[in-house]
Amino acid sequence: MTLLIDSAGGSAVADRQRVFFEPEFGINASGDLVIANLPASVTHPLAVPTVSGTTITVDTMLNQPTRITRMIMDMTLQRFVADRIFASAGGVTGGAVVYDSVEANDLYATRDVERISPGAEFPIITSARRAPGVAEVEKWGGKVWVSDEARDRNDAIMLTNQLRQLGNTIVRKINARAMQVLDAMFTAYPSRVVASVGNWQAVTPYGASPTPPNLWPAADFAKAAEIAETDELGIRYDLWILNPQDYTFLITLYGGDGLQELLTTLGLNIYVTNRQPVKQATVVAQGQVGQMRIERPLGTETWREPNRERTWIQSSVRPLMFVDNRFSALRFTALRP
Repeated sequence: MTLLIDSAGGSAVADRQRVFFEPEFGINASGDLVIANLPASVTHPLAVPTVSGTTITVDTMLNQPTRITRMIMDMTLQRFVADRIFASAGGVTGGAVVYDSVEANDLYATRDVERISPGAEFPIITSARRAPGVAEVEKWGGKVWVSDEARDRNDAIMLTNQLRQLGNTIVRKINARAMQVLDAMFTAYPSRVVASVGNWQAVTPYGASPTPPNLWPAADFAKAAEIAETDELGIRYDLWILNPQDYTFLITLYGGDGLQELLTTLGLNIYVTNRQPVKQATVVAQGQVGQMRIERPLGTETWREPNRERTWIQSSVRPLMFVDNRFSALRFTALRP
């Protein structure tokens, strides 16, 4: 779901889309899955989804697991934050990826150039050598079952609810793992963690003693830009990941229209998710923090358990994620007490 507000607080304005939410799903009167404000074309982090508007029976779905995979993928479309953090870099061979991380001295050599006298030897320009990192594939999945009674009665709503729960759980896990990978990086490199300039909750915009502008949330946006310029690595932070509680303070302070105008001016986006802990924000340069690779895309298999007269649906995916450019991410703490 996206928050789009025009100047009158009414109709959506597509070209001002700056705030993204993990969307809500529902079932309409016809028993069909409804996804709010779904874009026509997006990139799915687990594979390329295929949308089908054809009515399919429960029996057909259970006999053709690939249709179930597509349905789960359609349900999870645009719900991922992992693909906004990490770049999609293809597949995996051998169950792991060996990678090199960007360091501060990658832009400049360790030894400086020197003034050279005529006929003198040029100095050797050296740089630091380091051991590569290794990221291993992880397998995530689960299974649900459908009774023969539900199958014979073509209980499509029951099947949809089961697959929705399975798909939502997979999305939650992938998003949680993306944030855990970032958390591990921030633990290893505490210099990427900075304190908020001010207390978002205590900002007073009006009255006899209004809060100075350098203590407003916009000052944190500016501080992130300052850090990017100081690092001199060509990084531009353009995505703030916030918990819904902290986003509430932000939009209450600026208002819907004011926040959209601020984000548009600064070229920023906000992604609101419960996977981000409260009272802090993760700030990234989208698609530059690291990589997410898929050894095996989301897949589904089914089998019938005759002694209990039910059919199992099992789905799994084998991804890996790693950070190879810590300078593309910041963690702001103490947004509020």
